[in-house]
Amino acid sequence: MRRSGFTFIELLVVMLIVGILANLALPMYHGMRVRADAAHILGDYHAVRTAAQSRFVDAGTYPANAGWGVVPRDFRTHLPGGFDFAYGAATYRWRRWALPNGLPANPRQRVLLGLDVQTSDPTLLAAVRRQFGGETANVTRNRVTLVID
Repeated sequence: MRRSGFTFIELLVVMLIVGILANLALPMYHGMRVRADAAHILGDYHAVRTAAQSRFVDAGTYPANAGWGVVPRDFRTHLPGGFDFAYGAATYRWRRWALPNGLPANPRQRVLLGLDVQTSDPTLLAAVRRQFGGETANVTRNRVTLVID
């Protein structure tokens, strides 16, 4: 006699194997998603960096500080259309520090520029710091300043 279909045990084994594969894949997917979000944030950093340099070429000064999530008024014409100072769980803030005596290593550098990145996700912030590769400042559990050179 020929039977069609699967036995209950065969279905349980298949579901067990699918469950194990899903448990292996989900953490990798989450890590991949965090790295992709970090890459997006660094892309935003580069857009802000380019806008700051363009603004300096046009006006001879850098924009003044702005609040969290606020696009500085002087950047609007230099940033891509629809650019926002936030992405996902991260919020940005433009920073400009005046250094009357310059940096200790370079007294001629009188201005220090940075983009603050704030997020409630410490794994995202750690991924941003790992991928950045540049100078950082003001590092806390939920915030880092990416220094613009």
